[in-house]
Amino acid sequence: MNVTLLGTASAEGWPGLFCRCESCARARRLGGKNIRTRSSSLIDGVLKIDFPPDILHQVIQNNLDLQSLKAVLFTHGHDDHFSVPELQYLGKYFTSEAIETVLPIYGPPDVIERLGELLNPMLVPVSLHTLQMWKKTCVAGYAVTPIRAQHDTSCECYNFLIQDEFGTTLLYATDTGWYEEETWHFLADKWIDGIVVECTKGLKQDGYMAHMCIPEIIRMRDKLEAMGTLAPGASIVTTHHSHLCGMMHEELTAVLAPARIQVGFDGMTLPLQHTQPAPRPQDTYSIRRQKSSISDSLDSPTFPSTSAGI
Repeated sequence: MNVTLLGTASAEGWPGLFCRCESCARARRLGGKNIRTRSSSLIDGVLKIDFPPDILHQVIQNNLDLQSLKAVLFTHGHDDHFSVPELQYLGKYFTSEAIETVLPIYGPPDVIERLGELLNPMLVPVSLHTLQMWKKTCVAGYAVTPIRAQHDTSCECYNFLIQDEFGTTLLYATDTGWYEEETWHFLADKWIDGIVVECTKGLKQDGYMAHMCIPEIIRMRDKLEAMGTLAPGASIVTTHHSHLCGMMHEELTAVLAPARIQVGFDGMTLPLQHTQPAPRPQDTYSIRRQKSSISDSLDSPTFPSTSAGI
């Protein structure tokens, strides 16, 4: 599985659209990986995650052919992820030849309802499909399972487990804050080969629950490893960075690299491969108990809880 980060900024982009702050001024001056468009990803060139207002720039920068898409996934209906007007250009009035292939679009119920109101299927060749929380669905040959994000209680917000035909599994985790217990419980018996995770707040721990900071990302990594859910040494890459965090790409790297976490940037491709699930903590203990001739006298060891807020 190859995951390309087409955009790695939060809602206002970086530099911010109307912003004169020092972070935006430095990004304009330094350029390169410090220039970030709104969050968006592409899996294996065929599965699109979110459709931001910067999609045309991302297509040009990455030399993409969107007619190659097999499906689009929406995480939620906020404007920086859900730019419906851009989808109208799939219609017959905006292409030299009418596109016959129907593009399937999947998302939360409220997103699909809004798409149904805004897109005319007689003019725009799309099909609309509602995803249900926790329910695995086949999307363009991938097993896609929406999980609950901690983001906005006024609408459905999904993160995704995405598994390819080889068993490689990605946790796509933006936009979200620290997961609620329901989500941790669901992940307890899963296996994850890599993570794309948001990093909106940088080092700021300000009590705002709808996005993640660096200490929370490290805690997430540690918790998933302790649960036996995350492959040892799995690739973890950040996205959805805000200029309000005040840290340039190199500064973010200096903090995150020692924690074995990569800082994402626009155009970055993350290659993932399926790894064999390791024995989970409780499984390891069971094996040891069976092999021990004095098992009845052993005290039960303490393992990291799958529900503790590590």
